[in-house]
Amino acid sequence: MSIRLTGEIRKMSISNVNNACAVVLIIVLFASHMSAFHIDDCMRNQQNNSILHIREAHIHPANVIAPGNLNVRVNFEILRDISSDFELSVVVWRKVLFLWLTLSRSTHSLCGLLDTEFLQVDGSTSCPPQLANAGLPCRCPFTRGHYSLPLSSFYIVKPHYLLYGRYWVQAQLRDTSTGVLKACQTMRLTLSRP
Repeated sequence: MSIRLTGEIRKMSISNVNNACAVVLIIVLFASHMSAFHIDDCMRNQQNNSILHIREAHIHPANVIAPGNLNVRVNFEILRDISSDFELSVVVWRKVLFLWLTLSRSTHSLCGLLDTEFLQVDGSTSCPPQLANAGLPCRCPFTRGHYSLPLSSFYIVKPHYLLYGRYWVQAQLRDTSTGVLKACQTMRLTLSRP
């Protein structure tokens, strides 16, 4: 998948559906109360262990249109300093007729994924301008605090292997040294034609 961020021409190479969904979850951290898109915290019963809380977030349009612009606004909190690496597990399902079929499962090093996916064409490792201008972290370590992304536009290009339709994605962060679940988000979205 190739994502071109507006305001600066650059490309992020992503080799498969797993990385595409992981990057979307990491970059955007978005939520909406519209039926076409929904994100939910799947750690409600384990709030003492949680390291992430999304306070408010919105996307427009409600369906993710690819290719096209996705406008995002988010307010979230990192509840504890994150100085060590975490394991990011991503499962992607696609709705086919009345069934949710598992499309892919993957596990990544969170810090390794961020270092790889934000590598610029020129070899630099700067954050995307939308995140950098808002003071949002995109590299390990992460500092405890409140963060906000004002309304920002991201240009999304649909990978050839990803079909239009309804998707459900679950992302979990686990402490690599203890195996304890530290964050879990599920996201349902519709990928639509322009």
